[in-house]
Amino acid sequence: MFELAEVLGAQVGASRAAVDAGFVEHERQVGQTGVTVRPKLYIACGISGAVQHRAGMDQSAQIISINTDISAPINNIADFTIVGNVADVIPKMIKFYKKNSK
Repeated sequence: MFELAEVLGAQVGASRAAVDAGFVEHERQVGQTGVTVRPKLYIACGISGAVQHRAGMDQSAQIISINTDISAPINNIADFTIVGNVADVIPKMIKFYKKNSK
């Protein structure tokens, strides 16, 4: 995720579950129980989309969900849904972006 954020000129945010699991520091927590942000683009990577998270992120201008579960609640607010494993999809996005950007 950090490499994708870097190539996009973006920041990494995380759900409470990711913070609680120790994947990232608390300062990166977004959603209703973290910081509410309204980014132009929110890429939800493996986020199930618990009500609290959706409430904090649903004002994003554009939401892309990457999830193996087509029925994940985050997909209800996503503008685009990519059904797949984040570990497979993110490297492809990075490669495509690097190849097609100036």
